[in-house]
Amino acid sequence: MERLIVIGAGGYAKSVLDSIDYYNYQIKGFLDEFSQEEEHLGHPIIWHSLDEVQAPEKYFYFIAIGNNEIRKKWFDRLTERKLRLINVVDRSAIISPEAHIGTGCFFGKMSVVNSKACIGDDCIINTKSLVEHGCKVGNHVNISTNAVINGDVMVGEGTFIGTCSVTLGQTSIGTWSTVGAGAVVTKDVGDAITVAGVPAKFIKQKPTFG
Repeated sequence: MERLIVIGAGGYAKSVLDSIDYYNYQIKGFLDEFSQEEEHLGHPIIWHSLDEVQAPEKYFYFIAIGNNEIRKKWFDRLTERKLRLINVVDRSAIISPEAHIGTGCFFGKMSVVNSKACIGDDCIINTKSLVEHGCKVGNHVNISTNAVINGDVMVGEGTFIGTCSVTLGQTSIGTWSTVGAGAVVTKDVGDAITVAGVPAKFIKQKPTFG
């Protein structure tokens, strides 16, 4: 059985721990930069930085941080050190054998990824969300609970798709953008744009990440 370090001892970790494959991974503990607690969800918070982990190459890692920008920073730290990330796929998730998925991703309960969809690295495909056929989802994307991404949609790196939103097929959402909860995206969304409403309309331009 492989030993696993979970990075981030917050709310998102509750879903992650509920979906981990405990037949193959044993949680060694949490790494959290800011927590003052000694444990989280029955597991110890042992480390507060990657430098505190002795022989870090002996472990596997999962980043249980919902914020896309912070999760990307951790992903970059781990990959720069050539440390091993896993995917966490809930047993109720449905991923087409014709889909392509990256590494460090989470697929929540009853999430669906259909044929020829491509999911980048370090993505969150949350509870009951749907990524339809032929979609291309960039790295570090968060698709929230019950969101629907219809066929052949392009979602750029770092974008946040709000809960219960619907993105119509053959549209494009740029990098580091935000789609509000319950929005219906009917046309392309540019980079670093926030949209909301039915149909989704421009709310604000925001600084791009990095």
